[in-house]
Amino acid sequence: MNPNDAQLRAQSELQSGESIYWTGTADPRRAAIAALPAAFFGIPFAGFALFWISQAYHATSSMSKSTNNSFVHGFQVFPLFGLPFLFIGLGIVLAPLWAFLKGGSTVYAITNQRIMIITGGSTRLVKSVTPADIVSIDHRERPDGSGDIVIQTTGTNNSTSQIKVALFGIPNVKQVAQQVMTLHTQRPAA
Repeated sequence: MNPNDAQLRAQSELQSGESIYWTGTADPRRAAIAALPAAFFGIPFAGFALFWISQAYHATSSMSKSTNNSFVHGFQVFPLFGLPFLFIGLGIVLAPLWAFLKGGSTVYAITNQRIMIITGGSTRLVKSVTPADIVSIDHRERPDGSGDIVIQTTGTNNSTSQIKVALFGIPNVKQVAQQVMTLHTQRPAA
């Protein structure tokens, strides 16, 4: 997505009295790299599910061959119970691919009232972080000046749990992190 498309997508989500300070797009590669740890967990998960299905199939097929009992033949569907776990494992293994595809259509925007993360094409999801939601801001800068910004926010209804919101692959991460800090310090006193 080019910068003009990102700007237009962010402008289409503005509320009255809101103005844009910065817009940018996600780097899909950085989002995919961030999802790699989950993929490593998915490999043994899917592998065990596949092993379980295989063993259940061999056990039930040998049982049904040895007897002509209809009750025993009912166990032939037993290996199918492992399929949901196999699909979940494969989904976890493919997490970097999903993150890459999602990152290609993600736009970030900082306005005078909030931080927006806009994902999707024709059907959009807009996640907004207001200054009152921000607990802490961290950024990781790479040697080329690009990086990621991780924002800790309060949970729903100001609960004690916190949620991380990440902006991946920001080209000028230091300046954007400063804008997020400025937005955070502008919040009204409670």
